[in-house]
Amino acid sequence: MKRRRALAIITISVLIAACSSEAPNARPPSAQDSGGRERLVWQALKPTNWDVYYFSGPQAAPRRLTDDPGPDYDAVFSPDGRWVVFTSERRGNPDLYAIDLQSNGVPRLLIDSPAMEDQAAISPDGTTIAFVSSHSGDADIYTLAFDPGSTQSLDKATNLTRHGGGDFRPAFSPDGKQIAFSSDRDTPAAGHPIFAFTRQREGEIYVMDRGGGNLRRLTHAANWDGSPTWSPDGKTIFFYSGRNHTIGPPTSPILGQEGGFEIWAMDANGAQQRRITPKGVEALSPTVAAGGRILFATRDTYKDWHLASVNFDGSDMRPETDGKTSYWNPATHPKTGAMLCHGPGPTEVQTQAVEAILGPGPLLSPGFPVEFTAVDLPSGPLALYPMRHTTGLAPHPLKNEVVVTVENEKGSRLVRANFDGSAESDLFFVPGIGIVAAVDGRTRLFDIKFSNDGNLVTYTQGVFAGGLTDQAGVWRMRSDAGERVNLSDASGAGAKVNEGMSTYSPDGTRIVFRSSRNGSMNLYLMDADGKNVRQLTDGPWRDNFPVFSPDGKSIAFSSDRDGPKDIRGNKTFDNYILQLNPNGTSGALRRITTDAGQDSHPYFSPDGKWVSFSSERAGINDEEPLVQEVVFAPQMYGEIFIQRLSDGKTIRVTHNKWEEGTSFWLPPTGSK
Repeated sequence: MKRRRALAIITISVLIAACSSEAPNARPPSAQDSGGRERLVWQALKPTNWDVYYFSGPQAAPRRLTDDPGPDYDAVFSPDGRWVVFTSERRGNPDLYAIDLQSNGVPRLLIDSPAMEDQAAISPDGTTIAFVSSHSGDADIYTLAFDPGSTQSLDKATNLTRHGGGDFRPAFSPDGKQIAFSSDRDTPAAGHPIFAFTRQREGEIYVMDRGGGNLRRLTHAANWDGSPTWSPDGKTIFFYSGRNHTIGPPTSPILGQEGGFEIWAMDANGAQQRRITPKGVEALSPTVAAGGRILFATRDTYKDWHLASVNFDGSDMRPETDGKTSYWNPATHPKTGAMLCHGPGPTEVQTQAVEAILGPGPLLSPGFPVEFTAVDLPSGPLALYPMRHTTGLAPHPLKNEVVVTVENEKGSRLVRANFDGSAESDLFFVPGIGIVAAVDGRTRLFDIKFSNDGNLVTYTQGVFAGGLTDQAGVWRMRSDAGERVNLSDASGAGAKVNEGMSTYSPDGTRIVFRSSRNGSMNLYLMDADGKNVRQLTDGPWRDNFPVFSPDGKSIAFSSDRDGPKDIRGNKTFDNYILQLNPNGTSGALRRITTDAGQDSHPYFSPDGKWVSFSSERAGINDEEPLVQEVVFAPQMYGEIFIQRLSDGKTIRVTHNKWEEGTSFWLPPTGSK
């Protein structure tokens, strides 16, 4: 994690509620100081600097239109070619912006909203913009008057779909009377057939009238059919499809990446579905280009993408970019032949610990920290810190430092560094383990936690998400890596046991963890030296992610004990709180989430009155292949929520298309 230039942190208030209890003179949060606010830190599987690129025509040199350090993507032209509308995460959540190509102006915010707005399409007459928003709780398609000269409120938009499933990628017909889109509404989520702990969906193509009526489903195929686009005469719809691919284990370090997608065509009523691109050519995101051709994104390796095109009949395939830079999601202006897409932008800071799967860039996501004021917490607004990492990261309880794995093909380093990547120091190195280094990608160093005073660290080393006999153990050490001990060996668990997910008690004298030592994944308690092990839960289920309450009297955890089975027989997780008796034995058990989807990774607020957690209840916010084929995103659903324990009030914190994982709700920096 080498720091090449000072990281500029953009501090923005996310004003979701009108009032908060923040002190009038509170400092804005920064990378190294939360400004007196409690901190919500989580692991975000997201890219960093994507920029929007403009090509004046085929084989033309690209011109970069955006220069924000965060992700800018999904750009489209207005019908007159004057405006470029795109999505940017420069304020934290994804928003729509517009650039005037005639004046080379700065990007202008189109919709002021705390939710996600993405995947814009503009009607042929230029009067209406369709887009996807998470405002209603999941991904729905909205329309709004297209007025790029002003910033509008989402309250003026019309929700066309209003469905509990996810609706994505709207496309106007050439006459402007219909909108084609994709949706996962008729294909329930299920565990991956190889990695059951990840949740996958499938999507189909639908058409509705411009006002949302007269809905028709056009495709009925396995895997994903997505990103519909119309032929100029309105008689044909082009789309990508994975129907000829059998889902199996991934063939790259990007877990979830399956491949096997092709460009297909069908009549506007769904008839005569046929493959367009040559067999064996990987293809996503079709769009109609000038001269009767289909432009799409394709790749030669798992991570190197470029743009190519074919005739409407699939003949004469040729590259449209030089292959030196990856580009995704092309859009064209059929009259001028100009082209838009997004791709990697310049990266000023390289502190990303798993660059091979998330791309280069800072550990702390650009555009953050931000304030979160959606609820009047007694402590005031939260400072939000999404950290670009997978599972090997733990923030310090009292200052903006992390212990984090830095992984490459040789193994995993454990280092300590500031949130912005500065002041890095090595703790130790383990060869041959990590997402990139391990043969199976699952032998890892993960699930790191500090003790409340910041002096001790516990972590898991072994097979991630393993079976009952896949070896993994609980380790502890001082925060400087001294006195490193495998507590699973010390407690006599044996080699053929999967143990982990460990957390210190508030006073640092006990550790709660998950173990398969009795034939099921149950919770256990032991002294901090690995002795005096006692079982807390007992049953044929999987208990995971245990954490102590601030007073040490209860444990929050996730379990599939009551979860419904999906179509593949996998059960989903919910969150629970287990009371501890004064003698350390199990007391009353309380289930705190009941959603049919996945709820996991609970973490208590510093006062013990709330928990943060990741949840599937909001669904996904884009077609899975457009994310999972590009970045490490084994399950795209994980938005962060907070829940008040007294009455169950639950509030959504994040709105995006990226997987949000383990969260930590910590006191302000400098607290005692």
